[in-house]
Amino acid sequence: MSGKPLIAVENLFSVTQFPNVVVLANEAASGNEAFRVATGRRSALNFWTSTTTNQPAWVKAAGDQVRAADFLALDRGHNLAGFAIELHVSNDDFTTYETALAVTLPAATAPGAVDDALGVRTEEGAWLKRFALRAGKQWRLYVPAMGTGLKPQVVGLYLGCSLALEYFDRPFQDDQDELVGATVESDAGWLGRSRSIQRRAHELEVKLPSFAAYDQVRYHLQGHFGKGRPMWLLHDLDQADRAVLVVRAPGTLGFGFTPGWGWRRGKLGYVEHEAQAA
Repeated sequence: MSGKPLIAVENLFSVTQFPNVVVLANEAASGNEAFRVATGRRSALNFWTSTTTNQPAWVKAAGDQVRAADFLALDRGHNLAGFAIELHVSNDDFTTYETALAVTLPAATAPGAVDDALGVRTEEGAWLKRFALRAGKQWRLYVPAMGTGLKPQVVGLYLGCSLALEYFDRPFQDDQDELVGATVESDAGWLGRSRSIQRRAHELEVKLPSFAAYDQVRYHLQGHFGKGRPMWLLHDLDQADRAVLVVRAPGTLGFGFTPGWGWRRGKLGYVEHEAQAA
């Protein structure tokens, strides 16, 4: 592993994280309203889509104050692989705006870094991209016309400031998982299983390099992740195709002072959020 870890839990489209944000779209089909892009649900039945095919479509988050972002993710289940998207930011509700990002999403999963020009498609079909920091009151995901009979479908949209961490303390397992499912044993000792999933789960130890580093960790990890909000976890930002969306595991979470290290450190327990069935 060559790159440092990266986390992204802040979401400027989430009305849970930011109650004064209003999420709107130019069009929204019945049952597929604009707010569904940031509920944190990963079901294929939960998504925003427009109503008119082969027409530009957008969904926006209108905030009450200027906020910055440098990370965009589209969760698995979107239909934008191979298509162009743009990310716009404005301070006058898009009378004028700046294009923070314009990219054609990769059509297939391949090893890559979160800073690659086209971002990276993960092993389960999500797409992640870190971009140059921008700030504004309103943010908009804009999708140009996709072609005959097509319109965008977005299950989960995540936009906010990411946080690069120092290397996790070893030993740690970036691919450790647990098999989850119902098991029934017969009188003869045979095991019958329901449909099972492999859910990644682990506990990481994070050592902070300075007193000042705690402010960001406290906001992102204790302030958002600590409340049970989904977080993108990249064990290595240069292997972003292995990224996983996680939530806090049961147990305590905190960053304090312990023997053997001059600054704060703490343990980060997580489980994969709504892992995909095989």
